[in-house]
Amino acid sequence: MDRCHEHNRSKPASDAPRTWGIRLSLPENDPMRAVLGDDWHQFEWFATEQERDRKLAQLTGHFVYYRRGDRPSFRLEKVTRGQGPDPQHD
Repeated sequence: MDRCHEHNRSKPASDAPRTWGIRLSLPENDPMRAVLGDDWHQFEWFATEQERDRKLAQLTGHFVYYRRGDRPSFRLEKVTRGQGPDPQHD
C-alpha cells in the first residue's frame, strides 16, 4: 500500500547499536514546562550519524500539518551516547 509521507512507512528495526542521538527539551520560557516540568527531556537514538542528521533536518523543517507561521518551541541538541549532557541517555 502506498503512503503519502515517507515518515509513515514502517521499517524493520536494526540490530546496530544506537549511538547517535537527538536530545529534545523545552526552552526556558515555554508554557509546557508547567505541565511537563522544568527538567523534561527526551532522547531519540539512531544507528548512524546520517540517520540522526536526516531526522534533525526533518524536525527543524516545516511540519506538514502546521499552519503557516507555526513553529515548534522545543530545543534540539545532537548527542552521542556516552558523551551527552545526561548520564542516563535514555
